[in-house]
Amino acid sequence: MTGDLESFTDIDDKYRSQVKLGDVKKLKVEGKGTVVVWTEEGNKTLIRDVLYVPELTLNLLSVGQLMLKNYKLLFDNGICEIINKADNFMVAKVPMTFNRIFSLAMSQNGEVAFKSENLDQSFLWHLKYGHLNFRGLKLLRQKNMVAGLHQINRDDKICEGCIYGKMHRLPFPKTSWRAKAPLELVHADICSPTRTQSLSGKRYFLLFVDNFTRMMWVFFLEQKSRAFPKFLQFQAVAEKEISHQIKTLRTDRGGEFIYTPFMENCRNNGIKRQLTVRYTPQQNGVAERKNRTIVEMARSMLKAKKLPNNLWAEAVNTTIHILNRSPTKAVRNKTPIHAWHHRRPQVDHLKVFG
Repeated sequence: MTGDLESFTDIDDKYRSQVKLGDVKKLKVEGKGTVVVWTEEGNKTLIRDVLYVPELTLNLLSVGQLMLKNYKLLFDNGICEIINKADNFMVAKVPMTFNRIFSLAMSQNGEVAFKSENLDQSFLWHLKYGHLNFRGLKLLRQKNMVAGLHQINRDDKICEGCIYGKMHRLPFPKTSWRAKAPLELVHADICSPTRTQSLSGKRYFLLFVDNFTRMMWVFFLEQKSRAFPKFLQFQAVAEKEISHQIKTLRTDRGGEFIYTPFMENCRNNGIKRQLTVRYTPQQNGVAERKNRTIVEMARSMLKAKKLPNNLWAEAVNTTIHILNRSPTKAVRNKTPIHAWHHRRPQVDHLKVFG
């Protein structure tokens, strides 16, 4: 029995029992397992079925159980010899103490393995330079930009530190499919709630982007739950403006977009739903990137004129108006509103915000 949990190499911590000591005191047993004992010669032996008794202050080794486990014990001339009968191996020699007991000091040294590695000079300089890439090290040497740098001969060694420290997510693959007509694919997204309410008490804005023309519409919301009525409003306006119908709507899986009446309306009107994978906003990158552009542009206008933040909705509305009349890589030689209405817009009405 032992009260030292760290001496076990394996233990069944579900084993429960009680033991009675010489003073009739009962102690709880909270496990049973195997203890490894290292002899002075460095050899290892196992003592199995050892009870774990947390309240025990001294280790107790039963002579009777050792005999049952095929050990031989010889007591002679003040020494107890413990011998494994299976291979006639001397486990320990225990001298008798002054108070006539045999105290077995069991060293529990763990196995130690030493590793020696010869680092080549190139890799050593890679480490000295804080994991600078080998191409940079070679450039320093070739251009004689520093003094004392040795020749860099190799760059094929794998550095685990670089793997862990410099790993990054690869660019998300771009979708090759593009709409070939207005409203064939519409992107929608809700921008996160703002810290400051707008003058009309709005906290969100809902953005719709036509994939073919990159024309944008924005609606302001008090709550996300108002997204469905705003979609119906957008659908009515957009479809009547150019006599096309919405064929596909791409959104994330937010509750406002998978709301049952919302889904049923799309099914009844033949609108295909494309829902992105959770935590993968890249699949709706058109709307996500537009959101960022809109927020940055609106913030710039507010800060430039030192206007209060509660005018953010007016700034966003102005931003949408401007971006619909600005160039975009997705539409060649046309602005979004030109591609939508098939006529060039007049911009002499634009004024400085604020």
